[in-house]
Formats: sequence, structure tokens, C-alpha cells
Amino acid sequence: MFMAILVSLLIFPLFATLDIENRFNYCLLHLDQMQTFLLQAFLCQDSISAKVSLARAAIVERRLRNTMNDMRQRLNEAYLEPSQLLRWIYNRQRKNIIDLTIEEQEDLITSLMFHICSLQAMIKQCTFNEYHHALTNELESNLVDLMSSQSMIISKLISTSSISTDVFLDCLNHLQTTMNSLNLAYKQVRLHRIEEVFQSGIKTQSEDHLSHTFFFFQLETIARLITQATVPNYKRINTSKLLQIRNFLKDFFKFQFEWSRMLSAVKSMSIIGVGSIFVMVPSLANSFANGQWILTGLCMTQGDTVGGAFTTMKMRLVGTLLGSMWAYAIYVAVGEDSYKIFGMLVPWLLLFGYLKLIPEWDYAATVAASTPIVVNLGRLYGDVFRQGNYVLLRIQETIIGIGVGIVLTVLIFPIFAVDLLKTNIQGTLKTCRHATESIHFVYDQFFQHEHSRRLSISIDQEQEIKFHIDLQRRHFHQLISSQRTQVNYASLEPSIWWFNYGFSSSRYNLLVQQQLDIFRMLHNMHTTLMHINACAQDNTEQIEELRLNAAGGRFLPDLHSELADLSRQLSDCIDLWISYLTLTQTTYYRWSRIHVPYKKKKLIKGDLSENQQHLMELHQTVIRLQNQHQNAMNRLLDYYTEKFHQGEELSSFVPYIHDNQAESIFVAISAMYYSTIQLAQAAMALGTTIHTIFELETTAVYRYF
Repeated sequence: MFMAILVSLLIFPLFATLDIENRFNYCLLHLDQMQTFLLQAFLCQDSISAKVSLARAAIVERRLRNTMNDMRQRLNEAYLEPSQLLRWIYNRQRKNIIDLTIEEQEDLITSLMFHICSLQAMIKQCTFNEYHHALTNELESNLVDLMSSQSMIISKLISTSSISTDVFLDCLNHLQTTMNSLNLAYKQVRLHRIEEVFQSGIKTQSEDHLSHTFFFFQLETIARLITQATVPNYKRINTSKLLQIRNFLKDFFKFQFEWSRMLSAVKSMSIIGVGSIFVMVPSLANSFANGQWILTGLCMTQGDTVGGAFTTMKMRLVGTLLGSMWAYAIYVAVGEDSYKIFGMLVPWLLLFGYLKLIPEWDYAATVAASTPIVVNLGRLYGDVFRQGNYVLLRIQETIIGIGVGIVLTVLIFPIFAVDLLKTNIQGTLKTCRHATESIHFVYDQFFQHEHSRRLSISIDQEQEIKFHIDLQRRHFHQLISSQRTQVNYASLEPSIWWFNYGFSSSRYNLLVQQQLDIFRMLHNMHTTLMHINACAQDNTEQIEELRLNAAGGRFLPDLHSELADLSRQLSDCIDLWISYLTLTQTTYYRWSRIHVPYKKKKLIKGDLSENQQHLMELHQTVIRLQNQHQNAMNRLLDYYTEKFHQGEELSSFVPYIHDNQAESIFVAISAMYYSTIQLAQAAMALGTTIHTIFELETTAVYRYF
């Protein structure tokens, strides 16, 4: 082990911290590329032309997600490294412009990905009508300037050469100037639209207004995130020392006895004990040439789940077969010449050393690289009986070990990946429910409903909220990453034993993506609330004034009752979905987890009917939200029209003409309203997928030919 550590440090050391830094630069560059493609799609004149740019953005998105998944894994590996020293060495040329910890880098990339994917979702739903064409014609040059300035900032952030602070500050100022110009131009477009309503009497459609306001709010948020991440503008959140100590002690001393862990330990002991028989019993040891590879195969292919063990077994078998083929080729080509054997091993080791960096080949590449060495050592220095048959002996013992492992893994306290997957999904659903409830509470604080009498959150409270939101987002992504892995594992399990039509990997992958869509909308709602709070810090009475008095009380829509109703509906849906997930887990899993309550053994037709009723309520909520906002817009435009016909100037009755904070709050509330509608629609899509999955698993609705 000491030699392995020494070689790892001295010969081309690969540190997880430096890998995260490289992935951070890659993600920044390609997030900017993805946003550029999306902006090109937004500026198209029709949906057909936009599909080309959307397809390009989708390709970049897939590569980014793969990179980000590995980035989260590297965070766990970097705890034992001198990360601060490595970051100082890596970033010494640009410490004056960016100095984020590896956790902060991951948070920034995740947030940017959320907002850029929100742009993507909006463009996919865009109607490209007259409203859209008029807006893009007016703002195209401003949008191009914004992207050019933002790309310049990102190129400076990932540059390997030294950048002076003055040059970088000029770039930041130029980005802020282009953003202000875009906001001013967008304001003028909206005012021009109001004047058109005065002349034509044709009201603006709520869907057009909300979606495009949401789009521009996302652009501003992305630019703000990039700007705030730089050294001149970065404010590191310092949570209270007491809170940090409390969280540390809570995690450090957290211990709970679980029967499942005890059963897993007994299972490992039993499998290793069975493997030891092939080594310790003389008759079996003589039959299988000491049987050490049977024991090694059993020890090295254990997993937390049946599917995980099957995956490891498959990779070990593939690696053994490939390595044995090359070992036999060496035997035929060079015989027993040690130097020539070494010469033929070098390119093989280089090939699989490269393949080992690919996650799908990790363990298989390690086995394939080591097998020719082991086989040739046995052939050169083993006894006479094994000289000619060592390749076949290695394959034989590996297959026997894997065969015994399969039987023992399934029979001795089996933990199936599909059970852990469903438990994991329950965790993400609960996280989404807690996020919805917290958003509703914070919204009431801002707008002084009966549940709260505060107008804004203090700076310390805002930092604490952001700290907890960041932890919540990290926990959510850990669950999602685990779900992706468990879906792959579950696809190898004999799920046909307990599901009517087996395990549907495609539908569970869709389920994972829909959970991300829900949490992305919750993240957007949280962002809008924090932006409103930042706008109200200087004037705590402004929000109340705008809500009650601006435009006769018609300026800002009130989302209190809608958020309360939606929070209740989502809570009811999540409770029902969690009961589905619990009831469709395997009988052994529910028995071994004695803390999991259940009152019945299988789903009945009424359970799925209840889900249909909840989905209908969500659909009615979406329609009600759309109609309410359309009616609110009509009342506001009628008020503007009345004031205009009375001879008043536009600046006297449109609150945001000379008030940038009022405009910013108006845009944020509109984005919040759009996110609320999208949240309800995402919950409907998730509920529909869950309904289909459980119909497949528990009913005979769908039949094979």
C-alpha cells in the first residue's frame, strides 16, 4: 500500500481537486456555448428553424450532465487531498478574479445549469407569434451584446494566462452596462406594447407576457450569478459558528442501529465463508487448484444491492475474458521469454489504463489489465500441472466464483436495487415538498399575509436561508445521482419475479428527469423571492406600497392563496406517490425495514383512481392560474387605458417607468407566477409517469402479444 501511494504521488499524480477545477472550466465554457445556442433558437422566426439550435443545445446538455455527475463524485474523493494548496497552485494566475472553493464551484455550475435549462424549457414551449417577433426584432442587438460580454467574462475566468484586475473590472462593467441596456430596451418594448393596446384594444396574452418575462429574468439571473462569483463582487456566506458546530456534531454523532446493516454484514460473512471452503477444504482445493480465484471472485463482486453485484460480476467476467485472451496470445507469440512477455504487456496496460478513466470500463479495465500478468506469472512459476491450462483455469474459477456469487447474492438477505431506487425517490419527493412549503412561507413574509408580519428578511437570515438551500440542493443532487446508478443496477435484476412486465428503465429515467424539472422550478421560485428581498432591503415599505396602491392595487398579482392551494395539492400527491412506492417494494425489503409502515400488501384499482383525481385537480389549478393572470392583466390594461383616455401621461400611472426597483420586482413576480404554473405542470407530468409505471408493475392493463 505504501508503494502504491508513493507511485501515485510521484508518477503523473491525478488529484481529484485538479480534476474538479478542469471540469469547472469545461462546464463554464460549454454552459456559455449552450446558452448561445438557446439564444439563437430564441431569435429564430419560427419553431422549425429553432429546432436546429435546440438540438445543438441538447447535445451540449448531455455532455455537461455527464461531466457534472463525475464532478460530484470527485468532491467526495477530494476530502483527503490538500485542496487549498492545489487550488492556489492551479489558480495562481487568476486569484485576483476568481477564488471559489471546489464546493462553491459545484454550486455555481449547478445553479447556472438550472437557469440555462429553464431557458431551454421556455423556448421549447414558445409559440413564435407576432408578440415574439416584435420583441426579438427590437431586442436582438441587445441580446447579442449581452452574450458577447458574458462570453468575454467566461473566457477571462477560464484563461490560463494572467489577467489584470483593471482589465477584468472593465469587462465586468461592460457586462453590467449591456445588462442595463437590455433591461431598458425591454422596458421600452413593454411600454410600446401598452401604447398599442390603447390604439388597437387588443390585449396582451398572459402566456406571452409571462414566458418572455421569465426568459429575461433568467438572463439577468445568469449574468448576476457569473458577476457575483468573481473576486471583486463575491461575498462568501459565513454561517454562524454555532450553526456549523451544531451541524458537525449532529452528523458526527449520528448513529442509528438498523437491522438492514446487520443483515448485510451477515450476508457478506456468509458469502466469504462459502468462498473459503474452496481454499480450506483439501478435496475442493485440489479439484480447483487451491481455488483462490473463486474466493477472490466472491470477495470482489459483492455489492450493496443485487443489481450492483450483478453489474460488478459482469464487468469482472468481461475483464477476465479479455485479459485471458491476451495472455493466451502472449503464450502463443513469445512462449516463456520474460522480456518479450513484458514488451507485449506494455501496450495492453497502456490501453486499459486509458479505458479505466471511462466510468463504464472502470472495474472491467482493471481486471483486464491485471489478468495477463497473473496468468503469465502462474504459467512461468506455477507447478507443472498448471503450465498449459492456466488461462482456462483462470476463466473456469472466475465463472464458478461468479455463479456461486449469483446464487448466494439472491438467496441470502437480498437487497434489490429497485427497492433502494424507490426509497431514494421518496427522499427526493419529500425534499420537493419541504422546498414548496418553505417558498410559501417566505412569500407570505414578503407580502404581509396573516401568517407573517415581516416585510423582508435580514441579511443574516438571508445567508442562513441560502446556506440551507445550498445544502438542500446538494442533498437533492446526491439522491438524483444515486437514482441514475440504481436504475442501471435494477435493469439487471430479475424484476419479472415481482413486477408484471419487468422493470422499465426508460420510464424510470424519465421519472428522474421529471424530478429534476420540479426541483428546477422550485429553485427558480426561490431565486425570484431572494431577488425581491434584495430589492426591498433599501426600502422595506416598497413591496407593500406596490401591492396595495400601485395602479389602483392592480400592479402586482397576489399568489398567496394559489401557493397555499398548490402546496396542499403537492403534499397530497407526494403522500400518495410515497405510498405507491412503499407498497410496490419487495416483500423482503418491507419486512427487513420494520420501521416502514404498511397496511396492505398490494395496490388496488381505487389507488390509481385517487391519483387520477389528484392529477385532474392539478390540471384545474394550471387553468385557474392562467385565467387569473389573464384577468389580472386585462384589469391592469383597462386601468391604463382609462387613465390614458383621461389625458394623463403614461409616466403618471405606469409605476415602473421611472422606478427601476419597481420594474425589477414586477419582472420577478411575473417570473414567479410563470414558475408556479410550470411547477404544477411538471407535477402533472411526474404523476402521469408514476401512474403509468405502477399500472405496468401491478396491473394487467398492458399485455404482450
